[in-house]
Amino acid sequence: MNKELFKKSNKIEKITFVFDFLAIFIYAMLFLTLFKMLALPEVVDGRMNLDNLQFMTPTYEFLNRTLDKYQMNTIISLLVLFILVAFPMFIINIKKLKNRTIYEINSYTATSKFIQSIINLLSFNPFSAALRMYNMFILIEFVKGYKPKEFFKSIYPAIKNKLKQIFKKKEKIDESKLDSYSISLKQSIRRQNAIKITRGLFTYLFLLIMAIIIIIPFYWMIITSLKDFSGATSTNPDFLIGISRMNWVNYKVVLTELNFGLYLKNTTIVALFSTTGTIITTILAAYAFARIEFKGREVLFSILIMTMMIPGELYIITNFITVSKNGFGWVGMPAGENNYFLAMIIPFVTSISYIFFLRQNFKQVPESLYKAARVDGCSDFKFLTRVMVPIASPTIFTITILNVFSSWNAYIWPRIITGVGGLEGQSYWLISNALRDTAFVQENGRVMYNLQIAASALVTVPLLIVFFMFRKYIMNGIGRSGTKG
Repeated sequence: MNKELFKKSNKIEKITFVFDFLAIFIYAMLFLTLFKMLALPEVVDGRMNLDNLQFMTPTYEFLNRTLDKYQMNTIISLLVLFILVAFPMFIINIKKLKNRTIYEINSYTATSKFIQSIINLLSFNPFSAALRMYNMFILIEFVKGYKPKEFFKSIYPAIKNKLKQIFKKKEKIDESKLDSYSISLKQSIRRQNAIKITRGLFTYLFLLIMAIIIIIPFYWMIITSLKDFSGATSTNPDFLIGISRMNWVNYKVVLTELNFGLYLKNTTIVALFSTTGTIITTILAAYAFARIEFKGREVLFSILIMTMMIPGELYIITNFITVSKNGFGWVGMPAGENNYFLAMIIPFVTSISYIFFLRQNFKQVPESLYKAARVDGCSDFKFLTRVMVPIASPTIFTITILNVFSSWNAYIWPRIITGVGGLEGQSYWLISNALRDTAFVQENGRVMYNLQIAASALVTVPLLIVFFMFRKYIMNGIGRSGTKG
């Protein structure tokens, strides 16, 4: 019977996932539709008149209803909130169902379904809410053996017994009847419990404070990016703003003015090719230093490790001479003869730190396995691709993610390379360069900090999303590198 209920619960959960996905899809489509409808300031002499941005009072026609900008802001904000809640919950539930066994089902599983059904109901997803509520009753029957009617009858007695346990007076032990050893033992236990509770309290309090310190800058960035100009420049800024005052038009202005698509394409090209080159050189170099015996291997590796102590900025001049017209001629040439992508990619397709991490991972593979493969006639390249790379795949994946982050955040080198090309070089800017060099200013020269911070959020948020999605693999990959020499 229990197995049948377990299978039925899993089947209901899979059907619920379909409605969850449809709800997320509808939220996303509505958000994109309303976001496209947001009115932008008029264009004067090829530039938006940003002075009038916060004073605009447009109206919108949607589903035969007229909406003002505050109603529009409210609807878009709610859609964003629904997506931020529904999408992570959707992914987490899929992972849980994939790994769930019959032995893990308990009363807390049923309680979680009830909470999720309430969340679905609040996010206007009644189908998922009803299915999860039904699934909750299935799980209660699985755990307690109660039918829905019996379950409702058991609620009041359960609450009553719980309250009795909470308010029940504890019987005091007459310490005068205890011997000295029992009294000292009791006092010792009390003291240990007090120390344990105090230590735990201060530990969690410290972690909470550190988490708040880390989160506040990101929260402030998002909140400020949604304020109007007066709110962003106020000497007494609001720490909280209502959803009707969240100006999503700021992001549309940034995406329009920043030419985000072009710079995103440039950044993607540089990140893709530099990461591919870095992975290839890192794997080959790490394998050579970990497995191939040659004279001077350890000395050469030590020299490479020592170069990690040299700041990267010291290489800029020599690298620039190498890629300029005095070297390969990739930059500094007449218009049309430059190759900015090669100049931004080639100098950074190697990383000593990544080679070190991967070498340490390769060193953990037993030498006997390598020798056995060599006896069987396996070449070094075959052993590398068939054995070493699969074993080190978590570390390689971590290196890939970290290198993409590095390429996305690169500023100094791409700015120097594109800076010598004038207008031609500007068309090869990366996201970070465009963010720094594109100014959102009013006619009187005042910087619109809300738009500048909105641009920063557009660059930062994707990195945060990628990190939280793959943080387990990143930490696992770094941990697997070990310290074995």
